[in-house]
Formats: sequence, structure tokens, C-alpha cells
Amino acid sequence: MPDYSYIVADIGGTNVRLAAYHGDHKTDQAQYSTKSDGALLNLIKEFASAQTTRPEIIVVAAAGPVADNRVTLTNAQQTLCGADLRTATGAAEAYIINDFAAAAWATHAPAPNDLIHLQGPATPPDGTRLVIGPGTGLGVGALAFTADGYTSIPGEGGHIGIGPRYASEVAIFDALRTLWPEVFFKDTLVAEAEALLSGTGLPYLYQAVAITHGSIGTAPDAPTLMATARDDTDPFATQTIALFKSHLAQASGDFALTFGAGAVFLVGGVAMKNPWLFDSDFVNDVRAGGRFSDKRGQLGLYLLNSGNFGLDGARAFARQRLAQRN
Repeated sequence: MPDYSYIVADIGGTNVRLAAYHGDHKTDQAQYSTKSDGALLNLIKEFASAQTTRPEIIVVAAAGPVADNRVTLTNAQQTLCGADLRTATGAAEAYIINDFAAAAWATHAPAPNDLIHLQGPATPPDGTRLVIGPGTGLGVGALAFTADGYTSIPGEGGHIGIGPRYASEVAIFDALRTLWPEVFFKDTLVAEAEALLSGTGLPYLYQAVAITHGSIGTAPDAPTLMATARDDTDPFATQTIALFKSHLAQASGDFALTFGAGAVFLVGGVAMKNPWLFDSDFVNDVRAGGRFSDKRGQLGLYLLNSGNFGLDGARAFARQRLAQRN
């Protein structure tokens, strides 16, 4: 592939990160505040104008629903569309992809040093790959392997239903429904996955655990919960994170079967900062799948230990588009 110039961006609710490339060589990078440093289009236009060559393509990974090459950011009141990006920067092509579509693309050719191997082949096998990231919500996406190559599939995995797996969990889910009824499916004990498997949901889950032990009080924030569970200094935190870990593992295996994935990648800051979560108990719960336990035990399972997976994924997408032009 010729050494084209291209620009990639990763836009979340907090930061805008930009990088310019010529072939494999990164020529420039910058970071801004999503909410306070100006309109997104202007930031990207100014960054592109500062480069010595016009970009052939721009790919933006954005946290929000994407339709018709346009996004409205989930946690920032701004919109962006590909047509405006082309006009503003002179790029021949401009694409906006969902952040978890970008996370999926980041698994296309990850650096070996960015992978922590948990199960299965030491090198990720070819084929469809699943990404799952417990963050503010629960992000799920896949890089589907087809006859024409790879294509990304963002999803709303955070909104599947999760319910009690053991009789001992029934009281916890019942208490959680009292605390946060809007995340439950009608009058059941089934809640949206990200009600349990996210930094937003963990304090609610902690309170539900405490209630079942006859205690009512203020819950710590998610980072404190993780730290005290790791150190086993708060029994409610330890039980809360055990629930979180068990259900995350089960959902990871379920999603892998649903997408026909041969490899699962845990991504994002929560996973990177807490690798201790992904121990033998986690792996065993990924494998637990009834008649499909053997198949789940053969999955490649990895922690993608990269803080730049959004930019990496946007870059992988850009390079595929450029390769298809030749």
C-alpha cells in the first residue's frame, strides 16, 4: 500500500485525541478537552491544517450512536458528520465509527506487548473477535470475519438482561430493583447488564449487597470498591466485585457464542487498571456454558492492555479503507 497521509481521532466524553500518520510513521499528535477546547470540527480542521500534507482519509472513533456517517456524542452536546469533515479538511474520505467499533478494529493486529493472555492460543486466532469493556457503561462490539475481510459490528450489549445465577443472589437483585427500578425488565429480577457491569452500576450493587446484610449506608465509588475488594478490606466490596466478575465472565462467554467469535478481548481503563480481576475464577466462569462449555474453553481470551485502543482501531479502519483503494 502506498504511504498515504491520514488522520485518526478518538473522541470521548472527556478528551479528544488526534494523531496524524504518513504510512506507518506518526507525524503529529494532540489532545484537547471535549467540552472546553472548542467545537470538534474546528479542532480537527486546525489539526489537519497544521500538517505538511493533506490527509487522504480521516477516521473518527466517537462515543455515541453513529448513523449515516454522523454522530451525536453521548456525554457531550456536540455532533459531527463525515461530509463536514471532508469539506473542512480537504480529505478525500472521512468516516465516523462508534467507539466500540473502533475497539473491535483495535483487535485486528494488536501489538504482542499489549496483550495479556488468559486462555486459549497465545496468539489470537484469525476469525471473528469480540470486545467487551466495562466502563461508565458496558461496551460490546465485534470484528466480524467474512469472505471479503473484516467488518466491525458495534452493539448495545450493555442492555441485554442479566438475572440471578444462584439462589443466594435473588435477595441482592430484589434489593437492587428497589434502589434502581428503571433498569429492570418489567416486574422481573432481570436487569440491564450495565446496571451491574459498569462503574455507574457498581455503587448501586454495593448498596444492594449491604441491604441483604442488614446494613444501609453510603456506597464508595467504583475505584474505591475495586481497591478494597482487591485488598479484601471491606466484605461488602469483596462480595460486590465477586458478583461483577462472575457476571462479566458469563456475559463474555455468552456474547462470544452469539457472535461466533473465536477470541474475546477485555478492553478499557477498568480492565487495564484491575488485571487481578481476570484470574482463574473469571476464566472458569467464562467456560461455564452447559453443553457449550468445551467450546467456551477453547476461546482465545485476552486483556488488551492499551490505553490507545480507540486511536489504534481508527487507524486500523483507515488503513483498510486505503488498502481497498488499490
